[in-house]
Formats: sequence, C-alpha cells, structure tokens
Amino acid sequence: MSIVASKEVALRALNCPHCKTLTLGHIRGTSLLDDDTEVAVSQLLLIQCDGCNANSLHQEVDFGDRDKYFYQVWPEERRPLSFAVPEELRAEHEEAVACLRSGAHTAAVVMVRRTLEGICRLNNVDKRTLFEGLRELQQRGQIDDRLMEWAEELRTLGNQGAHFTGTKVTREDASDAVDLAEAMLDYMYVLTVKFAEFKKRRASKASSAGEAKA
Repeated sequence: MSIVASKEVALRALNCPHCKTLTLGHIRGTSLLDDDTEVAVSQLLLIQCDGCNANSLHQEVDFGDRDKYFYQVWPEERRPLSFAVPEELRAEHEEAVACLRSGAHTAAVVMVRRTLEGICRLNNVDKRTLFEGLRELQQRGQIDDRLMEWAEELRTLGNQGAHFTGTKVTREDASDAVDLAEAMLDYMYVLTVKFAEFKKRRASKASSAGEAKA
C-alpha cells in the first residue's frame, strides 16, 4: 500500500499530536483502503501541521448516511472503539477523547460520567442516582466488583468536574478516566460477548466429541 501525493493541497482541522494544538493541517497524501464489508469507505491521510510542520497519519472511515470516523494512526494514540459498542456510547466516548486531546480535562471527565449514565440507560436501568444505577448493574452481574470500584471512582471524578469545587482536574486523572471508561465498554460489549461465544463453541465441540465416542 502506498501513499499517493495529493495534486491539490486540501486543509483539514487537526489536533496536532506533536505541538498539541488545534490547528489546520495540509493533506499531503491519501490512500484508499480495501473494505471487505462494503459498507464504508476508508482512507489514510498524511497530514502536515500548519503550525509545527510535523506530519501525522490518520484514518477516515465514511459510512455514507451514517457517521464518519476520523482518528489518529501515527504517532500511535488511542484505537477506535469496537462497533460492537452501541453507537450512542461510542459518540460519548469519542467526545471525551476529543476533550482530552484539546486539554479540556474537566470536560473530559464530565463526558466520562455521561458515558456511565448512558451505559445504565441502555441497559434499562432507571435509578434516581448514577450510584444506584451502577449498583444495579453489579447486582445483575453485568459488571463485577472491580469494575464497580472503577465506575465509582469515575462517577466521583465526574461529579468533581460537573460542580464548581475549586479542585482542578489534572490531565493524568482525565486520561486515566478515559482509559477506564474504554475498558468498561470493552468488557461489557466486546469481551463478555466473545467469552459467551467461546464457551458456546467449546461446549458444542465437547458435545460432538461425546457423540462420536458413543
């Protein structure tokens, strides 16, 4: 796969990973990627920052009437969430990531709290407080004790961000909050499903082996 130099230099809004500023970047090259699903157009974009002149590589996935996703490939940053995660939660998480990238640390933890609220809502949990909602998910077995501990810390940090307390939200706390929220989404919507499929497949093989021996 090769990057093709653009005949016309286009501009693209960019959170530069090198100078850490929101700026315009010049698209210096593009490359279409094969997509076996035939439901999206995916391409790589080589973009040069208009501020520091450094290059970065990004991937854009266009679903036509659906959402368009744009994320950084190099220098390696955060991977995109699996499409197994509900679209509403992906949107909340992507906004949290965008806030973190732009240095809006308080806004990032507030978006993480909204993601937790979204998890409860999409799992038909309607409680007066977020704490009660998370506790119900724990009682159902949808999150374990460790994830409940993570969620409670994220909820507390989100409260700190949502109310004027005079306490600054650090980049480290905001980054950790986004990472933990991502781990929760992966656990609930990706790994749990994969493990259920794994057990089903193993049980089917064991059953077939037993029938063959009989």
